[in-house]
Amino acid sequence: MTTDPNARAFAGEHGTRRAIALLVCFLVIVLDGFNTTSISFVVPRLAHDWHLVPALFTPVFVATNVGAALGFVVAGPLVKRFGQRTAGIASVIVFGEFTVVTVFASNVAVLSALRLIAAIGLGAALPIAITASAAIIGPRHKVAASLLVTTGMSVGAVAGGVTGGPLMAHFGWQSIFLAGGLLPFAVVFPFYRILTAGTAQGETAAAEPAHGHGRAGTLKALFDNGLAAYTCLLWLFSFLIFMDVYALLFWVPTLLPSFGFAPERASAGMAAFSMGGLSGNILMTAAVTAMALAGRVRVKSALMLGIVLVIASIAALGRATLDEAAVLLTIGVIGAGLVNGIMGQTALAVAFYPPETRAIGVGWGLAMGRVGSFVGPAIGGALLSLGWPARDIVLTAIVPAVAAMLTLGALAIAGRGAGHFPATEALARH
Repeated sequence: MTTDPNARAFAGEHGTRRAIALLVCFLVIVLDGFNTTSISFVVPRLAHDWHLVPALFTPVFVATNVGAALGFVVAGPLVKRFGQRTAGIASVIVFGEFTVVTVFASNVAVLSALRLIAAIGLGAALPIAITASAAIIGPRHKVAASLLVTTGMSVGAVAGGVTGGPLMAHFGWQSIFLAGGLLPFAVVFPFYRILTAGTAQGETAAAEPAHGHGRAGTLKALFDNGLAAYTCLLWLFSFLIFMDVYALLFWVPTLLPSFGFAPERASAGMAAFSMGGLSGNILMTAAVTAMALAGRVRVKSALMLGIVLVIASIAALGRATLDEAAVLLTIGVIGAGLVNGIMGQTALAVAFYPPETRAIGVGWGLAMGRVGSFVGPAIGGALLSLGWPARDIVLTAIVPAVAAMLTLGALAIAGRGAGHFPATEALARH
């Protein structure tokens, strides 16, 4: 045990600086989550003000998803080419600046173009902040750190839902984009300091050892040295989870009247899903942190339990007779399990890939998830147009959930098979 007062003071200062650095990464992702979801509650007001039907805003949602996917994909190459701090700061400035400019949008085409560019910044910032948090905290607790900061997505979404209505009521829809665009500039300098200290100079983080990849930081590196099977399975898991999350987020408000809800209360379903997701995030982070302190992290086991609860809850929602409170509670449980799946796939990428490949590994995993975010709502819409009953449409969400559970099992096998490679020596613990 250390008895030197100077050593204890240094350790305390070191810990405080790490905590501040994690907080900065968390705030970047909170603002990312706020900005990503803001369009969903701005569109109804815009449709009213611009005298358009909401369906005409579909290009705006598509542009946001496409931009985010592009941001996820380019994050790794940008970090490789320009360094983490330059790429990270540029991504925050892009999503802040183009969110502010959105207040001048006067039609759907301009709004879509601005959201596309802003979302590229949003998409790039997420894997960079997650990767930075893992480097800041060090190898032992990198999974817990990635889960902690990723919780910021849910916090940002909930913050937008809580503050969006009052802001628009008092200051108009433009206030959402002004707030979402100006606040990121408040974290630019702290984020720059974190990325400089944590990745370039090593003043904050206990640096992880780099492992030799001939094409480290490139897409090809995710398939070298026996990593291909795990990478493909991780992408499939991400696709399936995002598919379910976005299908339910998109269509639950439309389907709720079939469960006895008045049309004006349909938004309660989205609120229940988001609050469930946030609650699940907090529980997952606490559990993984406790496991990390105990020296044994079981992310896959936690994810498996969450998916089992999702399957049971979807079955209950589709077949059982529930009152309104029970319906919302069940939706909340589904949100907790599925949103934890999004966090979990990011944590698995952080655990699996070495530092020099981590940004591109996290980014491509999220990008594959975004593909699922297109497919899920499209299938739900097609079933709705075919006249399927609401309960039967909800039950179809079991299929991707079961497939995701099987994929998790395959991931465990693939991880053990790749465990003799340097990049995956610690994977068995996750």
